[in-house]
Amino acid sequence: MLDSLDRFLRQETPIETQQKQAHQFVPDLPVFETTPDAKLKFKSQYFFTNKDIYISKHHRYAPYPDHSHEFLELNYMYSGSCTQIIDGHEIVLKQHDILLMDIGSEHAIKALGPDDILINILFQNQNINLNWLEQTKSNRSLLFNFLINNQQSKHSQFLLFQANNSKIVTVLEQLLSEYYFPEDFSDIIISHYLTILLTELMRNYQPDMLNHDEHSQNPLLNQIFKLIETDYAHLSLASLAEQLNYNKNYLSNLIKSETHFTFTELLNKQKLLKAHLLISSTRRSIDEIINEIGYSNKNYFYKEYKKNYHELPTETRKQAYDGF
Repeated sequence: MLDSLDRFLRQETPIETQQKQAHQFVPDLPVFETTPDAKLKFKSQYFFTNKDIYISKHHRYAPYPDHSHEFLELNYMYSGSCTQIIDGHEIVLKQHDILLMDIGSEHAIKALGPDDILINILFQNQNINLNWLEQTKSNRSLLFNFLINNQQSKHSQFLLFQANNSKIVTVLEQLLSEYYFPEDFSDIIISHYLTILLTELMRNYQPDMLNHDEHSQNPLLNQIFKLIETDYAHLSLASLAEQLNYNKNYLSNLIKSETHFTFTELLNKQKLLKAHLLISSTRRSIDEIINEIGYSNKNYFYKEYKKNYHELPTETRKQAYDGF
């Protein structure tokens, strides 16, 4: 099946033949409007006919003009490479790289060569956007929780995932095969692959993918967050200072001034995030989870959990498993 997919994606389309001969862009989509500054804006009604996603191969041999979409767009570099200009930023995609662009992002694509195969995946659900990904990830990560709630942070318009995850590549190849060579129940399978794809992207979504001002974050603070996230059950301010080779009073003051929380408060927040994740995604006992995350006082844990999530751990678990 993958060999058939590869041959299918590499074959020349009529539009590509025209573009190769004319050495210029040939419009290929009928439903768009032109903005006052002469840019194209594609409308959603063309792409989705009772489908969750729309997939197409980007036509080679001519530059694609600046345009925007009413939906989240994912570009997958199946083979070769390409250069895009996204909201003024030049981005080079290499094989297996993934580019996620938010609703309304503007981008132009330089001409692709014969071996440059770029796949466009468009999402019908407008509730799926980069803010949704960020907020979902922030519920699992103390660092993301801080970044998303930092008023100085700028909302990112795109994310670039480097070619380092074989799971995501496999999911994408299976998704493309089901889309281009449909069989019985392909729509259902595609829907599930889409869920897996988004979940894998969230799992691999790192803070440096955020399109924030490079000077807006303190690298030392990021190190602190990462250590809290990985060693929350045993970390103390003293051990943190020793690992980072800083005075603990300096670190304490830095954390307080940058986050408005004390070290202990951040540590508790991370423990609660982990507890919430384990309670909602596993069947392990609450007592076992409390011990794992480093709480010695169960009453204190229940009090803090209720204050943060406005429900008891047993209620969280019931809601999680009622969905199945």
